[in-house]
Amino acid sequence: MLAKTDHPKLMAMAKYDRIVVYLFRRLSDGYSAATLPERLDFDQQDVRDAMRQAVQDGVIDTEVANVPDVKYTYDARRNLPDEIEQLWPVTWLQNKKGKYYFRRTKRKNIINFPEYLSTPITIEPLVDQTPPFIRSLLGNDEQAVFTKVRSSGLISQVLGFQSWPIQGHHRTTVSYGQIEVDEVQAGLQGETGVIVPISGKGGQDKLSWSQALNLNTYGVEKAPVSGLAVKSLGLWRDQLDTIWIVEFTPETDIDKIEIAKVRRFKFR
Repeated sequence: MLAKTDHPKLMAMAKYDRIVVYLFRRLSDGYSAATLPERLDFDQQDVRDAMRQAVQDGVIDTEVANVPDVKYTYDARRNLPDEIEQLWPVTWLQNKKGKYYFRRTKRKNIINFPEYLSTPITIEPLVDQTPPFIRSLLGNDEQAVFTKVRSSGLISQVLGFQSWPIQGHHRTTVSYGQIEVDEVQAGLQGETGVIVPISGKGGQDKLSWSQALNLNTYGVEKAPVSGLAVKSLGLWRDQLDTIWIVEFTPETDIDKIEIAKVRRFKFR
């Protein structure tokens, strides 16, 4: 039998966690630990039905209108609850508009730095070249990260060649559904054209393998011209106000994506 979170622990979880636990129970009904498939397909209606049942059972107070916001939580903020990952790591992925699946993956989705890395990363001091007035207006989100990074030319420094912004905050559709890319840059590495999709995170949001998959898929499917190499980057500002810049390998299978390069900067 699949283990179930006891009711007191379930009620102590965040609302979205209670919703996805109810969804998982709905999808896994009739399966055991020995027969649970590595992929469970569902759609928005399944999520809404699970929420409706959770309301009826008094587990949540009201349904959530924006289902994609529930998914975003597990793309950028935290991993799925232990009940869902009791047999193996699981990632919530998209499969066309309004259709999704839980897939067994080789690792948890959220990338926790520095814990994920086997060796410490040296913090590189850097003069913040953002104008003081602009700096005073910055918040604690990905746009603040991008502003500081742009002002200091960090993207080109990390890539090793000059890159230029060609698209800002691009919401578009790829083969498996809608995605958002915070910024797209491009440049020449020698004679090779390179497209650089970038995801920036700050505050409570973190980088994840599902984000890396979106970036790589964007680079492969949505490049303005064919034949470009793809170098996807993740930017993350941590609680110590250091900025991590991570380059991912360009695969479009989430289990094959690795970290090609990572650097960490501290503005002064």
